Amino acid sequence: MSEDFNFASPPFDQLRPREREQLRDALSVGYYTVDEVLLEAGAPVPCLFVLMKGVIEERGEDGKLFAQYGAEDLFDVRGLFSGSSKHRYQAVEESIVYELPAAVFHQLCTDNPQFARFFRADLASKRQLERRDGQNLAEFILTRIAPEHLLPAIEVGPTLPLGDAARLQLSRGADALLVREDGALGIVTRTDLMTAHFRDGFSEAQPIGPLAHRPLSHVELGDFLFDAMILMTRQRIERVAVCEEGRVVGLLHLTQVLSLFSTHSHVLALRIARAESEAELRAAAETLHTLIATLAGNGIRLRFIMQLVSALNEQLLERLFELQVPPVLRGRCCLLVMGSEGRAEQLLKTDQDNALILDDGLPVEQGLLLMQRFSAALLEFGYPPCPGGVMASRPEWCKPLSEWQRELRELPLQGRPEQLMRLSILADAWPVAGNRRLFDSLRECLYELAGDSSRWMSDLALPALQFDTPLTFLGQLKTQDAQLDVKRGGIFPIVHGARVLAVREGLEERGTLGRLVALKALGVLDDSLVDNLAEAFELFLQLRLRQQLDGQRDGREQGLDVSRLSRHERDLLRFGLHTVKKFKQSLTRQFHLETR
Repeated sequence: MSEDFNFASPPFDQLRPREREQLRDALSVGYYTVDEVLLEAGAPVPCLFVLMKGVIEERGEDGKLFAQYGAEDLFDVRGLFSGSSKHRYQAVEESIVYELPAAVFHQLCTDNPQFARFFRADLASKRQLERRDGQNLAEFILTRIAPEHLLPAIEVGPTLPLGDAARLQLSRGADALLVREDGALGIVTRTDLMTAHFRDGFSEAQPIGPLAHRPLSHVELGDFLFDAMILMTRQRIERVAVCEEGRVVGLLHLTQVLSLFSTHSHVLALRIARAESEAELRAAAETLHTLIATLAGNGIRLRFIMQLVSALNEQLLERLFELQVPPVLRGRCCLLVMGSEGRAEQLLKTDQDNALILDDGLPVEQGLLLMQRFSAALLEFGYPPCPGGVMASRPEWCKPLSEWQRELRELPLQGRPEQLMRLSILADAWPVAGNRRLFDSLRECLYELAGDSSRWMSDLALPALQFDTPLTFLGQLKTQDAQLDVKRGGIFPIVHGARVLAVREGLEERGTLGRLVALKALGVLDDSLVDNLAEAFELFLQLRLRQQLDGQRDGREQGLDVSRLSRHERDLLRFGLHTVKKFKQSLTRQFHLETR
């Protein structure tokens, strides 16, 4: 059967006659029944598999589907280069595969650079991560906080004298102490002790209790190092406590995290924080795109990128607010972001989506003037105006708190379409600057609407069914000129459906993935449906981002060129859209939309 091998298919068309003979002589044929395993995770990869017939699935240890292979697809190239298979490969149909021994494969790669280049490029496309500063980025992202990463956690009482605290730090090689007072822990760093003594004149005999910073930020032992870096970036701190079963077991310092990660995201955060002019801030904003491209190009999982970019975006907006709004007015208003930015899901720059809550005593005209300057600056930073006018520079999105609350309280009685639209937008609101207590008051009013089963809730859910799922009658991808609108057909139904269910249940979760997890915990959605929705959501965003980075680099570009996807990516896309279809059916039942 090896005589039937297709040498016209890339990359085998790059082989010279002698190399083709070498391949043909070494080739064997494998037959696999349904559910038979070809490769186990962690096992050595004995050969390059070339699928002739059937379907093979690639799944992680947690059962997550990474790829589905059909006729003429190749695997496990990554494992051939790394030495072992990262995932499990299993037949889901009766399958026939060509098997090229690993030794022969590597010899062909050595002898034929063109042949080898194809596979190494394929590795990059499958998120094979390049090494930087001797540290593999994939290893960093998947590295969990372990005891060897930690500095000692030394707990003391609030009455410990400052001089004794400094000597204790020196003797134990620590740069911070934990101070417990009234059952709560705070932290006092070496810098705090120096500042108190040399700048503020504290004597060595004075207690350190008043110097402690609270609340103590913490992560759990076993959490991802990346999560710790996001927390440090968001809170602009250099240490976090690490807990295990409610007990602090050590401290994690920024230097240890940065020694394992080199995208310089924290350096970018410092550039934003230290910007003294709009020009400096704009220069820092321009590097965000490079950071996103670097992380995405190195295969970093999208949910991690979104968290990091969200933290940096919020700091950028807050710093611009501080540069433009006089200190006397900052406590009398609160800047909100909405849409993908409010959900912490924005990647590339999209439309401005923001609003301003004013203290009831602050004139609206004054707030509008401030926000018009703010919007103009964002435009210079590369954020275009919102086509729908959802911007704090417009009167309908710049109002006193009492006006916002009045509008929400009228909703159950009136339920007008424009009210529903604004409620949908406000459900994603998040404060980034100013007096956040104003937002807390608005959010309390929003939660008062939770659990209302009146008709307006069904009206609010209806837009999730507005756009057809781009699948044919036979369940294949439905495209127009090879284009598929993945935002309308895939992303929006998941985002809006999760948002409406979150409003109904009174959930505080900010993003789509967090809302899905919370809905799963409440039993509102089936476990398997939630898991598949989360994977589909991330897949849609990832495919869209990759094409945006390769093309116009415009966050507003919605189309997906299906012709540029590999076969297994098309299969995953189809599977994801079928999941969206099931989700829409669930929404139809829950909100009684069968006749709408």
